[in-house]
Amino acid sequence: MFSLCFALLLAQSLVSADDKYNYFDFVRQWSPNSCYKSNHPCKALPAEINYWTIHGLWPSKDATHYPADCAGSSCHFNTTTIPDLLDEMHLRWPTDYSGGDTKFWSHEYCKHGTCCTDILPDIHHYFSAALKLNRQLDVDKALQSAGILPSLDKPYTFEQLNSAMKESFGVNQATYWCRYIKASNGESKQLVFQISVCITKDPNSLQPRDCPVAKGHSCDYNHPFYLLPFSVLENEIFES
Repeated sequence: MFSLCFALLLAQSLVSADDKYNYFDFVRQWSPNSCYKSNHPCKALPAEINYWTIHGLWPSKDATHYPADCAGSSCHFNTTTIPDLLDEMHLRWPTDYSGGDTKFWSHEYCKHGTCCTDILPDIHHYFSAALKLNRQLDVDKALQSAGILPSLDKPYTFEQLNSAMKESFGVNQATYWCRYIKASNGESKQLVFQISVCITKDPNSLQPRDCPVAKGHSCDYNHPFYLLPFSVLENEIFES
């Protein structure tokens, strides 16, 4: 997941460390759509993790610019500052990247968390805020309520997905990331592997807001997408 998203994010432009940001991208990921028939190395998630998981909470200036690595080489991530959060993080913020959870969290904090210290001043505030948002903005429940359920062969429209975001989170515009696989019949299937619900930059209350219109995340909104079940990963080869 990490390497795939890194490649996609290269399409975005970094802004300087002291440049302002206007909102947060709160990004969740669906491991089957990320890892199935992928050429990037994945590791198997624990069997009990069969839901949307957190990728990150990213301060963003607009749809194509964001600050990054604002502490530079002085960033040192240490899980001893978040012992009360670790159990929930392993369940809700795991990674299917082969580097492991702690390395992934360190990357997310040093790249993104160091750029929003005006709102989330330290490691604990950053991860606690993301976990709280994840509890409040339940993507699994939103999609289930809209009838968007994992399936090998049932397609869904982006109109359905947008409606689910509107109904559950009150937003008219979310951001989606897609990739494509070739089905057994030779046809291409579009897979939504990440969803961002944008969040206000508010020191008192982080709330959902409309995302800016984004380009470059590879989704074709005129064609259906699929939400593959976790069972597709059972025969995949994972790194140990």
